[in-house]
Amino acid sequence: MRVRLKHLLAWCGPCLPISALGLPLVVYLPPHYAGTLGLPLATVGFIFAFVRIIDIPIDPLLGAWMDGTRSRIGQFRPWILGGGFVLAAGVWLLFMARPGVTATMAFLSLLLLYIGWSMVYLAQTAWGSRLSPDYTERTRIFGFWTAANAFATLLVLLIPPAIAFFGLAGGPSSSVHAMGWFVLALIPLTVAAAITLVPEGEAAGPQHRIRFADVRRVMADRRMQLLLLGDLLLSVVPGITGALFLFFFTAARAIPAGTASALLLGYFLAGLLAAPLWVKGASRFGKHRMAALAGFWLGAAQLGVWAIPEGAIALTALAFLLAGAPISAPPFLLRAMLADLTDAQELDRRRSGDMAADTTGLNYALLTATQKLGYAIPVGLTYPILGLIGFDPTPGASNGPSAIAGLTALYVGPPFLLGALAAWLIWRWPITAEVHARIRAELQETQP
Repeated sequence: MRVRLKHLLAWCGPCLPISALGLPLVVYLPPHYAGTLGLPLATVGFIFAFVRIIDIPIDPLLGAWMDGTRSRIGQFRPWILGGGFVLAAGVWLLFMARPGVTATMAFLSLLLLYIGWSMVYLAQTAWGSRLSPDYTERTRIFGFWTAANAFATLLVLLIPPAIAFFGLAGGPSSSVHAMGWFVLALIPLTVAAAITLVPEGEAAGPQHRIRFADVRRVMADRRMQLLLLGDLLLSVVPGITGALFLFFFTAARAIPAGTASALLLGYFLAGLLAAPLWVKGASRFGKHRMAALAGFWLGAAQLGVWAIPEGAIALTALAFLLAGAPISAPPFLLRAMLADLTDAQELDRRRSGDMAADTTGLNYALLTATQKLGYAIPVGLTYPILGLIGFDPTPGASNGPSAIAGLTALYVGPPFLLGALAAWLIWRWPITAEVHARIRAELQETQP
């Protein structure tokens, strides 16, 4: 079943505020809180890591509640609507903070943001798996999803250079405040489009409660374990490079922050332009093979960036374009693969004669949890390490050779090793197009 374009675009709408938050949360907000707002470097690293870690158990609870939700407006619409309000409150508190903000307030603001983020993100991605049962069409659906993500990232990346170009800067917090206002403007528009225009998709089963046995069965599924580990590793890779990006290019490469932001813009533009190629490759060669290729490429590309001599801006820009080409592929391919796994799990339950239990929301909650953990680990580990080696995060600070060497090693080494490991794991994925076709056929035959 091919999803109509207008429905697909409306469903992608909530990607815009969610993805517009992604880059600031990793690249801009930690340095902003440590450098501009004056919180200690180790404290910022702890807050951004700890909030994500304690938020992780919340995601499976939300997913289980979504699986049991049946309302007059559908299964996922109430969660997107309610999550939009919670998300907006968190964005306001976190992005509009002033110097003197306490660590406790930063912690609570970030936690509120992530709860709203989870509600919207989980409902949207789980809903996407219901829009079509077709293996190839799911690649198209989540391909649009990742293109919307990349587009939102590009838009938010344009904010700092636009502020500088038009002379709108009113202080060091101007860019962060502008990003916050941008997200706040997007939330009501995109949520309204999604809940009013997108069809429900495949009908959910009867209302039920997720049992502990259902959770245990999902967690014991070796296919699920493989997918979660692959997603964790492929979230850590960009998490490391994102958390250290501004420090690496301004301190280790002596590139001005404005130029570094332009490089980042090219990086995500390359990801957006390459997204259709990954969709075509997945349709021809399989989702898991293209995800494995993207994972290895994502990690190995940092070696090319590191090898460029200092001051060679043109070569650095070219290396960044090549490094950005795979950035959009793992998130959408792994989520499309999870939709196929959800079908396989449903067939397993029918074969075993177990009671029907929709675990779509739970599955996507677990995958979201690994993504959050993957982005929490880099800040939680690399920032304290930078503090131990004597790196000074203050803009314009002078750092010694040992601090720069340690920063460079953190930026290049772990992403390469983790990307290669993720590629090896994902290559072993068992649900190919042929296997999924047999699964769907048997599901149709055993339809209750």
